[in-house]
Amino acid sequence: MQRNGGDFLIAAALFLLLLLYSLPSLALQPVETFVAGARQRNPDALEARANLAQEEAQADSTLGRVLPGISARGSYTRNQYSSSIDIAPPGQAPQPITVVPSDQWDGSATLRVPLIDLAGFQRVSAAKTSAQASAHQLEATRLQVEGQAVQDYYQVVANLALVAASSAALDVSRESFRLAQARYQAGSAAALEVDRARADVEQQVQQLAAAELQVALTARALESASGVEPDLSSVVRLSDDLHPEGNLDAFEGGLSRLPAVAAATASTNAAEKQADAQRLALAPSVAGSFTERGTNAPGFTGHEWSYQAAVTATWSFDLTNIADIRSQEAAVDAARARELRTVLSSRDSIHREWNTIVAGIARSRSARAGLEAARHAAAQARERYRAGTITQLDLLQAQRDAFNAEVSRIQSDADLVNARAQLRLSTGHSLLSENAGKGMP
Repeated sequence: MQRNGGDFLIAAALFLLLLLYSLPSLALQPVETFVAGARQRNPDALEARANLAQEEAQADSTLGRVLPGISARGSYTRNQYSSSIDIAPPGQAPQPITVVPSDQWDGSATLRVPLIDLAGFQRVSAAKTSAQASAHQLEATRLQVEGQAVQDYYQVVANLALVAASSAALDVSRESFRLAQARYQAGSAAALEVDRARADVEQQVQQLAAAELQVALTARALESASGVEPDLSSVVRLSDDLHPEGNLDAFEGGLSRLPAVAAATASTNAAEKQADAQRLALAPSVAGSFTERGTNAPGFTGHEWSYQAAVTATWSFDLTNIADIRSQEAAVDAARARELRTVLSSRDSIHREWNTIVAGIARSRSARAGLEAARHAAAQARERYRAGTITQLDLLQAQRDAFNAEVSRIQSDADLVNARAQLRLSTGHSLLSENAGKGMP
């Protein structure tokens, strides 16, 4: 009996040590490392950056169509037969003119200058606005990939803590199994208690395996989102001071300045300008040209070099003009609908994250209180089990309750810290900005 009492004291000390042990930190990289990696290497961010470059190039191309342009042309022709005539009056010296030489060289250069092109000028403005929309969309996409990286990061942190808690619970279950065996050998416990303890050990083994699987999956998701391989050698301690956020109206006040909303607004403006350009296409366009030509077959002009200047007016009208206008007007309506959807979605996102924080504070406070109570109950259950006043089932249930309370506390704190980060991203503040982290845990 003295041996059994000593075993119970050792088990109780081991249980308290495992539950109250403060997990080390400084192993997993800080969240800013993954956020920076996501902004630079996430496929969505790379695609948005390429789209911006494409829109800027398209804007330059549209501008080039209304700016003066020059073209040159040259050719060489080998004629089988040459042709020339003499235009000198009778009795005068010969004045031969080559009409078709054997080796004919021709060259010309033309300068074209659009003088009046209202539709073209409006398309230039629309293209520039589209490029601005792409720039805003790039920043909006970067905020989105930051949000994904942050969510994956804190889930990795929570899962690592869950692995540590599962490992501690497994050690406690194994020690309880050894104690049950010792009690059985001493004749103070039935074989049923040994079987129950063994079953509890196997259940904790399964829980640990499931937790390790989640770590592997979330770590790979974090690496894919950020391009940074997480260091899983240890865990980061989750903490939050449970402070309330500011007024919801303060977060919603800058809704129109959000990158996603600015991108949608710019896209609507670009569509409106494209519609105006389509209407202006009904007006004639005027362009001027100047061509300088050189040839060794001047013909009857007698000049190897000559120029030609022209002013050209162009106008056309058919059913396609009206149909194109209607199509572009419908595109404007669609752009306005997308802008409205973006505004509502952005506002809902801020509202959702703010209320998630409110609920998260209550959950974390309750989870911490529940964990403290569950730990106290587990400690009492061990003492009473040692005294023989409760059954082994009561002890196992108390230990499971303590483990579940620890899991709830871990996930609640992870969700709360993540929600605070998501709220700032929803309001358009990058976590890498100078003041982005103020007020965050």
